[in-house]
Amino acid sequence: MTEDEVKSILLALLGPIGSSLPPDDVIGWRHPAGITGASGAGVNDTTVDQYQQPVCSWTGITCDPIDESVIGLNLGNGFYIKTLLGLADDVVGEDRTARVLLQADDVVILNKTRCRETTLPTEYNRRISGVLSPSSLYPAFPSSLGQLQSLRFINLSSNRLQGDIPKSKVPSLIESDALRVLDISKNRFQGPLNERLFGHPSVGPYTAPYLMSLVKFDISHNGFNGTIPLDGTSGFYDANTKRDESLQNLHYFDLGNNLFTGTISNNFGNLDALQGLFLEHNRLVGTIPKSLFGSSPLPLVQLFLQQNSLSGTLNEDLAKLPNLKELYVDGNKFTGSIPQSLCSSNLNTAFVNNTQHSSACDDISCPANSASREGVYPCTPCPDDGGYHRYIGQHDSICRERMSEVEILDLFYDSLNGDEWFNASYFWTKGEHACEREGVECNTEGRVTKIVLPSLGLRGPLIPQLGSLSELQVLNLSNNQLTGFLPSDLRFPPLTTLDIRGSRLQGVVPPLLCLKDGINGNGESDSYACENIVCPTGTYSQIGRAALPENDGNVHVAIQCLPCYDDHARFYMGSDHCTDVFIAGLQIRRSEVRQGLIILIPLVLAMLIIIVFVKRRRKQQSSSASSVDDMSHEDDDYENENVDDSDDIALRARLSSLSIEADDDWTAADSEGEDSRPMNRTQQPLPGRKARSPYII
Repeated sequence: MTEDEVKSILLALLGPIGSSLPPDDVIGWRHPAGITGASGAGVNDTTVDQYQQPVCSWTGITCDPIDESVIGLNLGNGFYIKTLLGLADDVVGEDRTARVLLQADDVVILNKTRCRETTLPTEYNRRISGVLSPSSLYPAFPSSLGQLQSLRFINLSSNRLQGDIPKSKVPSLIESDALRVLDISKNRFQGPLNERLFGHPSVGPYTAPYLMSLVKFDISHNGFNGTIPLDGTSGFYDANTKRDESLQNLHYFDLGNNLFTGTISNNFGNLDALQGLFLEHNRLVGTIPKSLFGSSPLPLVQLFLQQNSLSGTLNEDLAKLPNLKELYVDGNKFTGSIPQSLCSSNLNTAFVNNTQHSSACDDISCPANSASREGVYPCTPCPDDGGYHRYIGQHDSICRERMSEVEILDLFYDSLNGDEWFNASYFWTKGEHACEREGVECNTEGRVTKIVLPSLGLRGPLIPQLGSLSELQVLNLSNNQLTGFLPSDLRFPPLTTLDIRGSRLQGVVPPLLCLKDGINGNGESDSYACENIVCPTGTYSQIGRAALPENDGNVHVAIQCLPCYDDHARFYMGSDHCTDVFIAGLQIRRSEVRQGLIILIPLVLAMLIIIVFVKRRRKQQSSSASSVDDMSHEDDDYENENVDDSDDIALRARLSSLSIEADDDWTAADSEGEDSRPMNRTQQPLPGRKARSPYII
């Protein structure tokens, strides 16, 4: 690639926004067409020299000292947006998280410092609270970077980049087969990661070469959502060895501080060189996969899992990770206690700074029924007669009393906007006895056993405190506007029926809830499945979940969750219908059918106009020709009249001999054979019919 071609690619990063030149005292790149400043004055010599000098002397560019190819784009920490594009930094507050140092000799420092909650970047706090909105001033991902095939590192962190990673550029997003570092952290990216980003059956090493050389992958502090596309379907996955040949050089994998859902895939255990795995501050559920620390433990030094919704207990085999120095699991829904094998591993000393070592286990996570602002040392035990924290490592600086059932229902009512429910008779009065509320049933001891509130316009998230209703057996909240995620806390009550069909819940069913006996028949005949709880996203059934056939002597058919391409089912769990259209056995989205009709209707109208025009033209030609013929055969008409009358009489006689009834159920199929037509019917004239088209929508 020539020098001019490289410059053309780099200057394309300025884009349309680059036409608004930064102030003259800012050192940046200049497009040759933009040789004057914003005020009209000429730019300084330093700026002009940036373009005229070799590209290896440009600010933020690193070249190979031998062949002078571009190997690094160090445009992070605001350089790209503030210096090259001349846009102001709108973020207030200091980002104290560690940054990777990128140097010309390929030295990459692979570590991360956990920051205190009080020092989280201000932009992250604003994004999580939902008040951060995209701005039209900020650029999207500069896809032209991927054309530099000699790149070893790309640093675009802290630049306010927004949008998603262009799907059209994946997996050819980066064409370099030497890329070691990709850092786009602390930006405004959003949306799901493309399933081909880490490899796919249709992806090969020639279309995604970066998967073989990548050492650091950091997309933390953004708004990415959906599941993590690392499910073993890579094009480099070997089914015989059950190993993935891609990402085998990956040391640092940071997806923290995003909005990812789902579970931690077992395929993380295939990343043999992984030293740092950072998944903190997401919405992940399930347990810590044994593939990380099992028979072939990874060389993990740092494992950040705090502030998710992970559940279960901490496996003592985590201590088998030979190089582990930091393990953060606080702010989740783990039960039990910290295994002694972990307590003796001297973990988390850099963050906790526990010089007294009152309890080494507290350095990993505070025990249940204790208070701590950040879930680790120092931990304050709660009194046995009132304080109650169910999970280890809960983030709460004070001990809170156990909530009563009345308080739980009040919180449930407020969370689901009870004053807006459709039926006023269901409006609850705050503080009233639980058993006196409409839609609530209790046992003889006054404990809540049923909450039945279908189709009432409930709107909002399900509170995890429902898991503290110790006698709850039935929870029917079907056909409401439930949002958020299904709490794993529902595994604690003795639920037998859970109906949340027709809601707007996202994510996946927590795995421990999938293993709960008795709920919706789960566990019968040793059959456990998440679909018995609720149909996953992208599927549906008439009851919003799967069900085994009933064993009452009658014939019953099992209900399955079937694929559905409906837009609602694609995003939410528990869909009870699918508005897709089936044509010739193919399932098509209704939106696509409507779009096709919009295109088809004008074409049909145009064809009809053409047909009418052609017929009219032929009729005119036929009438002109027949007028001449009528004049020459005018005398023959009189002779043929008697013949026509006799033929007409014979035709009527033949029709009268047929027994055809004017039946509304008669179709074109009835004309295929006389055996299919009923005989001895009342003689009627042959009815006029309009063609029937099959009902498809």
